[in-house]
Amino acid sequence: MYVCRGDQDHGAKACWTVSGMAIDAAVEELFLGMVIPAELDLTLAVEHEVEAQSTALHEQWKLRLEQAEYEARRAERRYMAVDPDNRTVARTLDTQWEAALQDLEQVRRRFDVAKRECRVELSAGDRARIRELARDLPRVWRARTTTPADRKAMLRIAIEAVSICPVEVPARKTHIQVQWRSAAVDELTIPRPGRGDHRRTPAQADAQLRELVARGLIDEEIAVELNRMGLETGARRPWNPRAVKGVRMRLGLKSEHQRLGRKHALPDQRSDGRYSVPGAARLFGVAESTVIRWAKCGAVKADREDFGQYYRVWWLTIDERCADRLRRANAQWQERRSTPSSKDTGDAL
Repeated sequence: MYVCRGDQDHGAKACWTVSGMAIDAAVEELFLGMVIPAELDLTLAVEHEVEAQSTALHEQWKLRLEQAEYEARRAERRYMAVDPDNRTVARTLDTQWEAALQDLEQVRRRFDVAKRECRVELSAGDRARIRELARDLPRVWRARTTTPADRKAMLRIAIEAVSICPVEVPARKTHIQVQWRSAAVDELTIPRPGRGDHRRTPAQADAQLRELVARGLIDEEIAVELNRMGLETGARRPWNPRAVKGVRMRLGLKSEHQRLGRKHALPDQRSDGRYSVPGAARLFGVAESTVIRWAKCGAVKADREDFGQYYRVWWLTIDERCADRLRRANAQWQERRSTPSSKDTGDAL
């Protein structure tokens, strides 16, 4: 969000607030369209930035080296000034001198390591790589390895400032002014989304979801297909069955399950001995919500897995020992259910 605080520090309300996503996207598109190697030599810009970092790093380590060298010289002078006959003091000062020399050597080694890790020295290969990347700035900008801080640094190389102001008539829009380092100014106007619009599912995803539902795919299959197409949710995340269901309900679409119903009911017990929630509920004579509460609080070992058309259902591992414990807890709860302190079977567990 971008916020104009106005006189908020003096008790007034914020002047204006706008979602930053559309603005960032517009400035990004303008930047990538305007900044080309012929107009801005990124190689020189990067080298300049590296030199600035190198200078700052040298200054920091120079102070550390000077301090370490001073301590070593002072320890040497103290050792040389001591009476040789005073062996106890001489040994102590000799140890201090040796420690100061070791500290000095360690500072020098750490300085060398810092120079390598921060890559303040560009080799011929580094420069060639930078020139290669400069020829494909959009790919560099959108690379997964490019961090937000990297993108901001690239923007600062070319852009001096960006200003925005609201436009209300004839439609809600945002007016953007981009001032370049060259003193040139570009202006553009973009639609201003309302509250929640930036999280709305893209129209292309809605259209594809409608088509996939019409083809009879279930939510799990639809999520796989949408991800395969490279589409994202309104929150810019990969699709999962829950996200598909939410959009499907917003669009008023019924899934294959709702139209045809479940083909098979969940079994009470699987071949590996694990119980379903309905099966455990019938086994102990309790409500299914109680069984789910057992699973969530860890009273019984439970895993969530897909089963046929069912998505992430609970499967409970209940051996004889666990069954006895659950029966005792359930019996205690039945006896104490009229007591205010007894809320549910999970409390007895």
